[in-house]
Amino acid sequence: MPDKAEFMSSHRPSDESSRNGPFAGADIVIADTTSHYDGWYLETRPLGGTESSVIRLSRELARRGHNVTVFTNCDGPTEWQGVSWRSLKSPAPATCDLYIAVQHPRLLNFVRRPKRRALWVLWQPNHLKHYKHGWWRMWLYRPIPVLMSLHQVKLYSPTLPRRNPHAVIPLGLPEDVRGRPYLETPPPRRALFASNPQRNLRALVEIWARAILPRVPDAVLDVYGNNGLQAGEDAWQKWEGDLLPAGLSPAVKASVQIHRSATRTELIEVMRRSRVMLYLGHKVEAFCLSVAEAQALGLPAVVAPVAAVPERVLDGLTGYHHADPDRFADAAVALLTDDELWRRQHEAALRYQQGISWPEYADRFEALLLSDMLPAKPLALDPLP
Repeated sequence: MPDKAEFMSSHRPSDESSRNGPFAGADIVIADTTSHYDGWYLETRPLGGTESSVIRLSRELARRGHNVTVFTNCDGPTEWQGVSWRSLKSPAPATCDLYIAVQHPRLLNFVRRPKRRALWVLWQPNHLKHYKHGWWRMWLYRPIPVLMSLHQVKLYSPTLPRRNPHAVIPLGLPEDVRGRPYLETPPPRRALFASNPQRNLRALVEIWARAILPRVPDAVLDVYGNNGLQAGEDAWQKWEGDLLPAGLSPAVKASVQIHRSATRTELIEVMRRSRVMLYLGHKVEAFCLSVAEAQALGLPAVVAPVAAVPERVLDGLTGYHHADPDRFADAAVALLTDDELWRRQHEAALRYQQGISWPEYADRFEALLLSDMLPAKPLALDPLP
């Protein structure tokens, strides 16, 4: 891992960071308790979807000319890509134009008197209706909830304050996964799991061993994700009987290749040379960024219709939704072995699953929360020919 000072000296913000948006000039504060991170972690360490989304949104808002400060469990203070990063232990400002609490209602009073409060809901919204977690705080502070999936809308309790209609903005996808060309040749028979191993990896490997590998003996299941494996550790020795099923043959174990956490660049390369993503989903998925990014890269996916996961895959076009294990296995085998099917779904994913960019996400976020607070600047139009 590079030294922080050395990394920052060689990764200066581009000139684009100085451009202003139509509602530039707001003082924006974001608070997140998810983990220990600041802005430079995006380029240097594996991150979850919450942390990476906070970093990307804060950068885009700063590029629009806003004064953005983010409070996390970081060491702070530090400045990076136009954003000020501070520790949650440091004093919070008394006020700001827009205060964004990430996920937890207990953060709603971190800034005491903001002109406007928003709650950016990046996980499931179930906890918001519970008294200990948030019900009374939601009514006391009346934040604007910003959701990211239709699944969240279904779960959002009607007993809570809300906008009508709900504010739903699907997460942006970064430019490194968007706009890739078609692959000229099908990848080898490699399937990919790229999530926390606690999210149904064991059940997936059971399906793999019983109903996929016997029909595609040369197939490999690559397992990536933020899994905490250290150099020299064997995942089968560490996880067998827990995160992985027990009693499988050496041949099956050899076909399930479990890798340490990869850098973002490495994971993108893996997705581009994989044939299909396999994911049984998990009840906690409120968006499923890993499947969204895989689809944007042109990787077909077979998923179970759990939580928000099916929203990321166009059933029958860029992959399949199957709750039944045998039908799940049939779809996986088809994509591993049928080059024409893979080609159709690969090209459809590249055509239809590019999502929205982070600049577009920030445009929508800014329009939702700031457009009525700050005067809009006139748009600069190109002169007529």
